[in-house]
Amino acid sequence: MKSINHASLAGEVAPVADAACDRSRACPLADVDTVFLDLDGCVWFGNRLADGAGELVRDLRASGRRVGFVTNTSNRHAAQVADKLRRLGVAAVDDDVVTPVEALAAHAWLRARPRVWFFGPPEVREVVAELTAMAVRPEEAELLVLGRDPSLTYADLTDALQVLVRGGRLLALNVDPRLPVEGGRVLPGTGALAAALTYASGVRPEVVGKPSRGFFETVLRHFAAVPERAVMVGDTLDSDIVGGAAAGMRTVLVGEGSPSALDPPPVPDHRVAELRAVRGLILGSS
Repeated sequence: MKSINHASLAGEVAPVADAACDRSRACPLADVDTVFLDLDGCVWFGNRLADGAGELVRDLRASGRRVGFVTNTSNRHAAQVADKLRRLGVAAVDDDVVTPVEALAAHAWLRARPRVWFFGPPEVREVVAELTAMAVRPEEAELLVLGRDPSLTYADLTDALQVLVRGGRLLALNVDPRLPVEGGRVLPGTGALAAALTYASGVRPEVVGKPSRGFFETVLRHFAAVPERAVMVGDTLDSDIVGGAAAGMRTVLVGEGSPSALDPPPVPDHRVAELRAVRGLILGSS
């Protein structure tokens, strides 16, 4: 991956040396060279940046480590996510971000260019339209690609259902049940929409984003990362922790984590109460 001068995006950044931090229990992730950060409920909450997030990213980069933003968002592509990071004060370029929208191009279900009905925002629809044929009517579609768009209506959900009851397949950009935002509130996630469609049609979704193996293969390839030297940091047990561990990475759960649907629930390698505490696991105390 090409070198990116993030200092030029946000002013000169003073280097921060690693503290006296060996590979002991006091600093168990000192040997990682790539840090993947989830966004919703981890780096940001809606339009509020998590406390210490900007400083953590700055210090990790100053130590020579790569930082990748690995998000399950289904209503933005990488350029939009990078723009939001910059607006919130975190230096970022498009190549710092991987979303399910970017991973969609590599998914096996799109290789034959099936006729697709898309449920989601117009910006993502444009990306999908570059990859395959778009159906004019839902009854003509072979595949439903599912994202999240708060402006969609019951009529839109009804159209999506027509694809499935006529034998079409369901490809969800993610199946996260909820989305954390400001003030401790949560919004229904893409997984909630997928569950409604599955209940009505009996068709279970194939998942593009976390925790799918294909998504994490795309992430590791994009950042030229070695899983044994990488860590996945996130707030969702069933996507961040499951997917990161299956890809061979170590994992850190931020906060209490969303409820797991798995039995037994996944167990992260490390837990921290808030994102800025990740610094101590990798760099040691300031």
